[in-house]
Amino acid sequence: MKKLFFAFLIFLLNICYSQTVEEIIKKHLEVTGGTVHWKELNSIIIKGDIILGLNESYPIEIYQQRPNLNKTIIEIQEKKIILNAYNGKKAIQYNFQTNFLEENNNYVPEAFESDLIDYSAKGFLPVFLGEERIDNKNCYKIKLTNNRESEIYYFDKISYQLVREDTSNESKLYSDFKLVSGLIFPYRLVVKNKEDDSEFILVFKSLEINKIIPEKEFKF
Repeated sequence: MKKLFFAFLIFLLNICYSQTVEEIIKKHLEVTGGTVHWKELNSIIIKGDIILGLNESYPIEIYQQRPNLNKTIIEIQEKKIILNAYNGKKAIQYNFQTNFLEENNNYVPEAFESDLIDYSAKGFLPVFLGEERIDNKNCYKIKLTNNRESEIYYFDKISYQLVREDTSNESKLYSDFKLVSGLIFPYRLVVKNKEDDSEFILVFKSLEINKIIPEKEFKF
């Protein structure tokens, strides 16, 4: 009877946790603009600065478009350089050792849309990992996993904003949230590479959504 009771208790706890995960993700999407509006997001144009050290900061432009097109441009000594880009067929990146653009044959396309949207339909299973304090905020810790990858999300327990996101390769810390045409975006990102322990900061000065990005931006 005791074994049966504990098995039933674990079953009930799993149901409660499953409901909690679903509610947390749903609440996050609601407070940041709503799932419908996120699905209507088709392009993002960002301008700001990338900070690599105490005295090393450069202007940066980021273009992103559905389904997975992207392009990042950095300006060094008044010269614009494509850091990396993908046009749906070809990926390129800048080699600072040779000072030339090179084709990146190992590039794995990243989805424009967050995996949190329709996560079940995308094959992700949500798992509640408890709570953790991140950047002086008490957060819910949730993992999305499928047969290929896993991601860990930390949501502020009060605001339901996404505070941090961890993948196998990097960690992103989000802050300075602002409303842009009905959707909330972080204007400051601290990105840490887990492989080489490097770090850089992105600070956005402007962010535009659903603007038409000229085709020439993705011709290379």
